[in-house]
Amino acid sequence: MDKEKLVLLKKYLELGLFSLLIQNKYMDYFDNSVIINADIDRCELNGHYENLKYCPPSWYEELVKKSTLSPVVLIINNIDKISLIEQTKFIEILKYKKISTFNLPGNCIVVVTYSNLDGNKINEEVYSLLVKI
Repeated sequence: MDKEKLVLLKKYLELGLFSLLIQNKYMDYFDNSVIINADIDRCELNGHYENLKYCPPSWYEELVKKSTLSPVVLIINNIDKISLIEQTKFIEILKYKKISTFNLPGNCIVVVTYSNLDGNKINEEVYSLLVKI
């Protein structure tokens, strides 16, 4: 990552207010992270029932565990690899910082990655919720 983008990324990470859009080749920059692929099935993205109890998805439980150590990054990997309509399943995470009835940890930063943005490969509503670095 060039120096200017790295400085900008660090500033946004310190603020922790915005969801970020970066090229996927830079996702190794984040140490304390949980990665979910954009093509994750909705059943795995949302919670599930065990008997009568509604339980969080496994990636969410991992995110909460990691958030006790330091700020944690939720990476949604390769959003440009799924259809524009399917991308909307992430709006709740990006807009409200929650999934179903489970709030993301307060020290969680959401990063969305892409491999190639040639053409219109990101849903407009999703794109409006991201800061591109």
